Amino acid sequence: MSAAPRCVWLDGRVVPAQEAKVSVFDRGFLFGDGVYEGLRAFGGRVVGEQLHIDRLKAGLAAIGVKGFDAEALPAMTRELLAAEGLEDAFIYWQITRGAPPPGLAARTRKASELRTFAPTVVGFATPQPSLEHCCAPAVKTAAVVEDPRWRRCDIKAISLLGAVLAGLEAAAQGAEDAILVRDSLVAEAQHANVVLAVDGAVVTPALDSVPMLAGVTRRLLLDACPEIVEQPVTVEQLRRADEIMLVGTTTMVTAVTALDGSPVPGAAGGAPGPVCRRLYDTLVEAIERDIARPVQEAAS
Repeated sequence: MSAAPRCVWLDGRVVPAQEAKVSVFDRGFLFGDGVYEGLRAFGGRVVGEQLHIDRLKAGLAAIGVKGFDAEALPAMTRELLAAEGLEDAFIYWQITRGAPPPGLAARTRKASELRTFAPTVVGFATPQPSLEHCCAPAVKTAAVVEDPRWRRCDIKAISLLGAVLAGLEAAAQGAEDAILVRDSLVAEAQHANVVLAVDGAVVTPALDSVPMLAGVTRRLLLDACPEIVEQPVTVEQLRRADEIMLVGTTTMVTAVTALDGSPVPGAAGGAPGPVCRRLYDTLVEAIERDIARPVQEAAS
């Protein structure tokens, strides 16, 4: 389910999408100098809202962008959803270092000058299925791709060329997604974390094993399912796994049915395996609990 946004949040106000304009000298446009968050709302409530806020704060601090209060994200999101008339949606927020003030060049490297930039804030929302329609895991194929990205994958940076290149390589192999590996260790997929059922255990790559993003959906699933073990995961384990799952904001829990063209044993006939179905149901229950919290608790 997808539709072009009718409106866009731009620097403090909602405007018609066709009127949303950003300077060509914005450092996000020129240098990929910014961070983003992708949120999922069900019934108008954002899943893992405080986790997203905390990660956005950490990303802004890591790149040294000031002038945006991440705690304002819930109110901004509610206003954007209301403007679009959506309750079940994917919401994209992007904060860049911004365009240079008069008299400065966008390419400046001086910290004192960069601190004078005002961040550019852009957001939009697109429709997604309601939670009632999230009844079963999706399926897709994947290919193993050497991770071409930089080492600060813990920052949710807008410069996604590495993931784009990995996706193109996977597509050239006839796969729908790429599972990225570095130094023979599994990192993550293009836009999701990886979970395996292997050797009688359910495991996910530890965040400190290779560079990767701390996914919000990954965190929700780990909290709801203590059996999942965080550990370094080798490519060899990936290739002999009984089940391979991708976990993310829009992915939820998706079954990988084939890896590098070979069927995944636990996804017989191209259907999600038992571990995938159980984790999917566990995640849906965790989401139901999360969005049922009182508003003041969710925003605390």
